[in-house]
This record gives sequence, structure tokens and C-alpha cells, in this order.
Amino acid sequence: MPLAVETVTLPLGLDLAAVAVGAIFGALVALRRDLDLTGTIGLAVCGGLGGGVVRDLLLNQMPVALTSGSYLPVALGTGVVMLVAHPQAQRLDDLLDVFDAVALGLFAIVGASKALDAGLGSVSAAAVGVVAATAGGVLCDLLSGQRPYIFGPGPIYGLAAAAGSAAYVVVERLGASIPIGIAVSLVVTVGLRLLAVHRGLSTPVATETRIPRPPERAAWRLSVRGRGRERTPPRR
Repeated sequence: MPLAVETVTLPLGLDLAAVAVGAIFGALVALRRDLDLTGTIGLAVCGGLGGGVVRDLLLNQMPVALTSGSYLPVALGTGVVMLVAHPQAQRLDDLLDVFDAVALGLFAIVGASKALDAGLGSVSAAAVGVVAATAGGVLCDLLSGQRPYIFGPGPIYGLAAAAGSAAYVVVERLGASIPIGIAVSLVVTVGLRLLAVHRGLSTPVATETRIPRPPERAAWRLSVRGRGRERTPPRR
């Protein structure tokens, strides 16, 4: 019975924490790009709720942000606090990458957890975690007129979410407790993301990638004479 209570309560707390951190990230993006009041609140809501809404739609569920009375107030409240605290809130701009990494990790955990609860396999559950972790940031970038950060070039982003989501699924499948899975996943996602930011780790640009070609073989010519074909080796 205690395990069942933990299973129900902990994801809810994580989900609301992810909403709050995601809303902070969205508001900071809006403040950095000089958006107005509506834009700041809008990006806060998108950053806080976007990943969860996409996650629930992928799981063929009604978005919990619409059915619960907790999610939207948390996102709106966080956006209002960030707006009222301006310009003090802009001092958090240096921590934008930190909030981004934490939100990435939290959404990946909740997304993978809910996908497992819905009966999805390990690979599919990890994929849902990646989508849930990155969808909010993609919406914020698109609505503010920017190219989605996940598509780079730049420090690895989607790979960090994938690693953290996969780590949670593996720990969960091994039968470890939920807190251990959360801790391992957060360390992997946040650590990898911040390491990529500070060390400049990134995936190569597609146009700069060269696929090695196999060694050339001796060319053979096919000469057609009448109805038959004969192969003529090259002259030496």
C-alpha cells in the first residue's frame, strides 16, 4: 500500500515541479527577447504546459492540464511572478541554462513514467519522455520567431533528454525504487546538458558530415554484340 501511494503522489509532484520550472524557463526566454506582457505570460504557459499536453495526446489521453485545476494556475502564477519581479527576474537570465536543464530532466522523467503506466514498451516510453521534455521549448522558440533549439547547431539538447529518459526506464525496469530512478535520470540529463553547454559538446552539422566511400573497384565494361553480352576487362 505505501508503494501505491508513492506511485500516485510522486509523479504529480514532479509534474507540477516541471510545470513551474518550465514556466520560469519560458518567461526568461520572453524577457531575453523583449516580448511584451502577453508574450511573457504566453511563453510561460507554453514552457510549463506544452510538453505535458503533447505527452498526454501521444498517450491518447485528455491533457491533464485541462482536466486538473492545478496545472494552469501554476503556469500562470509563475509567469505573473516572473513578470512582476522584473527586472529582478532578469538577474536569473544567467541561470537560463540551469532552469532549461532541470525542466528537461523533470519532463523526461514524468513523460517516461506516464508512458510506462500506460503500458508502453521501454523504447516507446523513452521516446515519449524525449518528446515531453523538448516540446515546450520547441513551442517557445516557434512562438518567439526562432529556430527550435533542439535542431541546432549548438550544445546537445535532445540527446541529453534521451539519455535521461532512457536511464529512468532502465532503472524502473530493474525494479529500483522511484526516488532512485528520479535521481539517476536527473543526474544524467542535467549533468549531460550542463556539461555540453560549458564544454561546447555538440552534434556535427549535417552539411559538414562526410560518409566514407568504399574503395573503388576495377571497372568492367559491358559490350553488347548482337544478342549476347560479353564482359571486357579494362586495359592494363
